[in-house]
Amino acid sequence: MIAMAITKRASARRTVIQAASAAIVNSGLPALKACPFPGLNCYACPLASMACPMGSLQNFLVLRRVPIALVGLFAAVGGVVGRAVCGWACPFGFIQDLLARIGPRRKLLPTQKGSWMRYAMLILVALIATYAVGAPLFCKICPAGALEAGIPQVILRPGLRSLIGVLFWAKIVSLVLLVAAAILIKRPFCRFLCPLGAVYSPFNKVSLMRLEVDDTTCTRCDGCKRVCPVDLAVYEHPNSDSCIRCLECTRCPSVSVTWAHRSAPTSPVRTVEH
Repeated sequence: MIAMAITKRASARRTVIQAASAAIVNSGLPALKACPFPGLNCYACPLASMACPMGSLQNFLVLRRVPIALVGLFAAVGGVVGRAVCGWACPFGFIQDLLARIGPRRKLLPTQKGSWMRYAMLILVALIATYAVGAPLFCKICPAGALEAGIPQVILRPGLRSLIGVLFWAKIVSLVLLVAAAILIKRPFCRFLCPLGAVYSPFNKVSLMRLEVDDTTCTRCDGCKRVCPVDLAVYEHPNSDSCIRCLECTRCPSVSVTWAHRSAPTSPVRTVEH
């Protein structure tokens, strides 16, 4: 009971931070509109106060320019905390976490099967196809854009309704399917389709923030997997590229967060993949 209470308090704290992050980036203040936010949040949202990093990346590709500052942002954030933005600051990730609470979750797909698709989405759609076509293709199919910008813009600007076509309805259908999937599967978009997650994922292996598992006390009870938003057993791969660094698993005394500049603990731990 004590462990359950600790987990609930930790989850509540993360929820508050996620909600605050979503509110700040959608505060309606235009001062930072040209500055990319580290998480996925549509630039076209009526209340968006910052730019979406994936939209910014694609716009640079369309203009045939190198996004030096944006690459620096990815490297700085990822190099320090890995994919923690996904677990703590991404508004669309927050929405999926809320949807997961609606009904019972079922593993319709093996945990890591299909995770390669987010890399395909990044490389083939957001990068190569966008550069070749000269248009931000991922933005045109992004479900976050449909929810945060497409629907609100059509509601608030009646003049746009005459322009609704097949692409808009295709985005709505994909959004509905994703919402249904998010009720049944933990964070399906983050795990399988998000190109921004693919940008941050490799940093989990090299970031200053590390997760460590004490093999002498871990009982493989899968308690970490039950509370994990992406369905990972942390003792199998402590720094998996699928981990969103939400730190819910650290409520278990066998799991801890360390930083690369600190001396390694004396107890046996596992920090690398097998």
